[in-house]
Amino acid sequence: MGGVLSGDRVFNDTKAIHNVDRQMLHNHDPTLSVSCPEVTTEMHDRLNFPKVELHLHLDGAARFDTLLELSQQKGISLAGAKTVEELKKVLVTHEPANLSKVLEAFEIFLPVIRGDLSAIERVAYELCEDQHNNGVVYFEGRYSPHLLLSNDYPEVTAAHVVAAVKKGFDRGEKQFGIKARSILCCIRGLDKKFPQLILDLATDLKQLGVVAIDVAGSAHGADEQYEPEVVAAFQEAFKRGIHRTVHAGESGGPKEVLRAIEDMHAERIGHGYRVMRDEQMYIDNFVNSKTVHLEACPYSSVMTGAVPLDWKNHPISRWAEDDVNFSISRDDPTCFDNSMLSELTLSHKQVGLNVHQLWKAQLNAARSCFLPEDEKAELVKLVQAGEPPRP
Repeated sequence: MGGVLSGDRVFNDTKAIHNVDRQMLHNHDPTLSVSCPEVTTEMHDRLNFPKVELHLHLDGAARFDTLLELSQQKGISLAGAKTVEELKKVLVTHEPANLSKVLEAFEIFLPVIRGDLSAIERVAYELCEDQHNNGVVYFEGRYSPHLLLSNDYPEVTAAHVVAAVKKGFDRGEKQFGIKARSILCCIRGLDKKFPQLILDLATDLKQLGVVAIDVAGSAHGADEQYEPEVVAAFQEAFKRGIHRTVHAGESGGPKEVLRAIEDMHAERIGHGYRVMRDEQMYIDNFVNSKTVHLEACPYSSVMTGAVPLDWKNHPISRWAEDDVNFSISRDDPTCFDNSMLSELTLSHKQVGLNVHQLWKAQLNAARSCFLPEDEKAELVKLVQAGEPPRP
């Protein structure tokens, strides 16, 4: 069951939107719990180079204290949570392969944000501050503007949502010297007109910092079997010169990744871990060719069951060894309570990437970002200047 599209608005059943095929999950010991590593002063100093984050869901990146404040102002319960610690227990996933808990979190906290343009602007602005505190100099926040609409705010359109995000990003850029841009997401399983609406918004709202389109799973599962309308929208985006990233190889397999590249003209793949199930496909498309970028989110990948809990054999270990074009991001920090510093610390201490490899991931991200070429060149130069010593 998906959302119903009416004009420029999607009225959705969030629970249905985020429903997934549970059979896609790995089987893990449900008692096993994993937390993001603590970032020590030593690691903070070692990771003191400019960072770039490409795979970040804006609607999954709200601060816990902000959510609490908004819930109290609006009288909307956050599953009974009254403190930040209580809210973290409700929202944050530390159980491997517990994708259901990740998705349930959105059902709990998004109602306090939807339709409220000041709240959406605030989330965007605060995200800039959080990124700045982690040494991030550029990031792209992705979201479906239609899923941030609400019947309680009938005057608010998807374009208004994008403008509110832009206002927050602009304030953040001015105050913290950080740069941020928007990626607009199609959602699988919604009205057939939805992909075209997203494409048209991305075409018309470039002046509001929109740099690309994306597509993610929804009511019909996270199986990455994207509808013909979605594929057609990405083909049209290619013709229009709109940048493209596609969620693939997270719950689907190598065939879904190849389809994203060949049929949807994906320049970047969101997650992509399961390309490792087809060695030749991996070598042909990511080792021998560096054209397509892989957006990895290590902590998320285990929590959602995309990969097993086996850090030393995590796909990014092989990707770093093979010098694949990949970067490291967080996915949904509200669901994982992670920062860029904690994600890089995890990749270093648990997966085993050295500091230079972590920096190279930032350089890959800068080179694969969706900024105009002149701005991208400046970003690449900034990241290159922070290169740490080779091991």
